[in-house]
Amino acid sequence: MVKESFPPEIHTMTRSPSEIILKSIIALLVSRRRRLCSLFLSRLTSAISPPLLVYGWRSILHRFFYTKNQACWLIILTLLTWLPMQTTAGVVLLYHHVDTTTPAITSISATQFEKHLDIIESENFTVLPLNELVANAKEGSLTRKEVAITFDDAFISIYTEAFPRLRARNWPFTIFVAPPFVNTGSLYLTWGQLKEMAASGASIENHSTTHTHMVRRLPGEDALAWRTRMIHEVKAAEAHLAEHGFESSFFAYPYGEYNLELLEIIASLKLIGFGQQSGAIGPYSDLRLLPRYPLAGIYVGEQAFRDKLRSLALPVKPLVMKPLVDKNYRPPLHLTFLDETLNTSRLACYGPGGLMEIVQTKQSLVITPIRDIPVGRSRYNCTLPRGNRYYWFSQLWLRKQDDGTWYPEP
Repeated sequence: MVKESFPPEIHTMTRSPSEIILKSIIALLVSRRRRLCSLFLSRLTSAISPPLLVYGWRSILHRFFYTKNQACWLIILTLLTWLPMQTTAGVVLLYHHVDTTTPAITSISATQFEKHLDIIESENFTVLPLNELVANAKEGSLTRKEVAITFDDAFISIYTEAFPRLRARNWPFTIFVAPPFVNTGSLYLTWGQLKEMAASGASIENHSTTHTHMVRRLPGEDALAWRTRMIHEVKAAEAHLAEHGFESSFFAYPYGEYNLELLEIIASLKLIGFGQQSGAIGPYSDLRLLPRYPLAGIYVGEQAFRDKLRSLALPVKPLVMKPLVDKNYRPPLHLTFLDETLNTSRLACYGPGGLMEIVQTKQSLVITPIRDIPVGRSRYNCTLPRGNRYYWFSQLWLRKQDDGTWYPEP
């Protein structure tokens, strides 16, 4: 069975002041519905020209609205469509290589990267430093269109291809670095290049020391030894970055892999963690595991990128599920919505085999795939449309090989 862990309150965002105001407005509209109804109808009927009244339009409106008792709710629903309900979010983009000669699974061409930047600009998004976007999320002051750009692994194409394009727009960005890889050859950045980019607005953050699969124990390693090694992975990288003048407060999990124990380690070290599960940052996001959109390979199309850029955090009860599955290879995902006004019947979730099954219970939606999750890393992705935007949620799963050994990295 997949265990669920609800993180302590300290790890989650505070509720947005705008959300509190919104709920107050809704309550006021409902409580004053009779007065609004009368006012609306009186204005509507007075605006109808006399010739139309000859044909009985006033009496028709009066009879329809009052006998069916629908006017008040029609007005309220109309007004609610004008209100910005949960339309603030912070989106974090994730790139690795900006190159066509590197593995496609972690690469985007320079031409397609440039198109992404053009779309960000044409959609009137504000590109923020990562620390500023996270601070806005923690304070509940995100706007409708805020985005941060990140890169993992300190590959040289960040400097040769991405940096010139970002510098030309004066846009900040973040590089998550495993320090021992710096200065190790033509594939990786040098410390001088990192410092040059930092002087132009880049921030340099922690991506572990050895870029290991942090969820995996070494042969014969017990829980305490593993925990000690993981703390060293993070703290040694932090110290190495500090030696070169980079103070880090964020951590990106290598390969996006995590377990519940790792999340607690990151919280205990007073760091904010980033995964590779899709979605936007919202008021209920877990600071140990903030989402990012990986953009590489077949997942770089322009319309798909617009959808991700515009996405909103799905307003569900905070939960962190153990991603490593054991015997149940079709683990259920339980989503409890915090906004009762949403039409959850339009929720669509995709996983192994395509569209997933969704069952409504008294307390939540239970989502299960139609096929077993495959060996390796996989995700469930759920979206719910709102206008030209989507609420978005993603859950990571890890499955070992059938003999119990870990899968090789492709």
